[in-house]
Parts: sequence; C-alpha cells; structure tokens
Amino acid sequence: MKKILSIVSKQIFPSLDCSKANKSLKKKAESNESQSNISFKGNVDKIPIESFRKKYSDTFETKDKFEDKAKTNVIGITIAITLIMGASNMITSIVNKYTSDFMHWISYFIMIAAALYLLSAGIQAIKVLFTENTMYFVEVLDMYEDNEETKEKYDDCANRNIDRNIIRNNIVFSSYICIRNALICMVLLLIFIAIPVNFKEDKIQRNIEVNNSYISYNSDIAFPEGYDVLKLNKIVMQDKESRELLENGDLYSFVNATEKMFIQYRCFGSNIIVEKLCFFENIQEE
Repeated sequence: MKKILSIVSKQIFPSLDCSKANKSLKKKAESNESQSNISFKGNVDKIPIESFRKKYSDTFETKDKFEDKAKTNVIGITIAITLIMGASNMITSIVNKYTSDFMHWISYFIMIAAALYLLSAGIQAIKVLFTENTMYFVEVLDMYEDNEETKEKYDDCANRNIDRNIIRNNIVFSSYICIRNALICMVLLLIFIAIPVNFKEDKIQRNIEVNNSYISYNSDIAFPEGYDVLKLNKIVMQDKESRELLENGDLYSFVNATEKMFIQYRCFGSNIIVEKLCFFENIQEE
C-alpha cells in the first residue's frame, strides 16, 4: 500500500520528488572529495587517455540534449497556456450545465491545478536553461598531459558532470509530468462539458396543455427573464383559424405586433410545437 501511495504521490507532486532526489546528487557533485573511480580500477596505465577524454566530452553533449528538451517544454507550455486562457469559457459552460455547486468548485479547482502544473513545468524548464547549467572542466594545461593524474582529473570531472546531467534529466522529466497532468486536467474539463446531458433545470415549463391542445417549446428557445409563458400560450392559441388550414407537420409563422414577437410553429393534430420565437424592439403598430 505504501508503495502505491508513493507512486501516486510522485505522479501528483513530481516537483517535490525531483527536488528530494536532486538534493543528494547536488551534494555529491559539489563534494570536495574526488569522484574519480580510477582507484577501483586495475591497470589504469593500460587504459588510453582518449577513453577518459571521450567520457568527459560526452557529458557536454548530453547537457546540450537536455537543454534542447527543456526548450521543447517551454514551447509546449506556451501552447498549453493559450488553452488555459480559454478555460474561463469552459468554467462558464460547466456552470451553465450543472446545478451542483460541488461540480462548480471541482471544475474551478481542476482549472487552478492545471495552471499551477503549467507554472511549475515552466519554472523547471527555465531552471535547466539558466540555473542548473554548472559543468566541471579539466584545466587547459592538464589536457596536454598523459599520465595517471590527468586520467583521474578527466574521470573526476566526467563523473561530476554525469551527476549534473542526472539532475537535469530529473528536472526535465518532472516538467514533462507537470505538462501531462495539466493536459489531463483540461481533458477532464472538456469531458464535463461534452457529456450529452443537461443537468441544469429549466425554469420555464416548456410542455403545457391548453384547451385540449398540447403546446411544446423547443429547448433552444431562450425566454426573457421573468417572461409570462401563459400569456404566450394565449397568443399561440388565438391563431386558431390559421391552424385549422394547416396539415400535419406544416410550418406556420406569424408576427404579433402588439407583443413585438415573431413565432414559428408546427401542428400535429392538437399538438403544437413552437420551434422559433424572436422578440423585436423595433416593431411598431400602425
């Protein structure tokens, strides 16, 4: 159980785990003691110095690769921030879709988590480029020597640089995890919005029985706040003569100048389905 919690914790809080691991690596790289492994090797004099030089130069190539990855992360973060900027519209959509305050707060905290993950990923990527750029070098004069002491210096610098590169690798990996977590948060918000169910209660009664006729209002119709739907029902029902001339499914439209509205509906026997309703401010009675 502890192992599972540890794995989950590392995925949710990658920066903390990275900081803890890098602390011991940094202490080792900055140690005053030699980091060379020559003393543990036999026949060092038979190992060509070129092997130590290659090991030393490879650490600089590795450093460049991690810096390139950090730059890629910065580009990815820039794109993700653009998505976050549109998150306010996503939250509005969720608020309009769900009646539960719990869902509203969950969505808000998910958006905040996404923003914090991106912020953390950006800081870590910049760290690799500007802060964690320390490397250890062999003195120029020693580069022309070919003895055991010079081999030890190459090995010492190479091992310290390897530790520094592991630190960079941990930071870049942590940055990747943060970007991934931010995208997961954004996907969750999109899923909340995309669920094809409207949990918001409609305050307007859209299905009403009037004088043995059944009036239904299309769900896309937006009623003005506080509008008296019963009054609208009477207007629709008053147009009885025109309705009697319609066949089932025929579309009928009319304008009521008094109420300044345009109404469009279909009749299916005694059932009336209002498909469109528009209000106009510029209609004047003659």
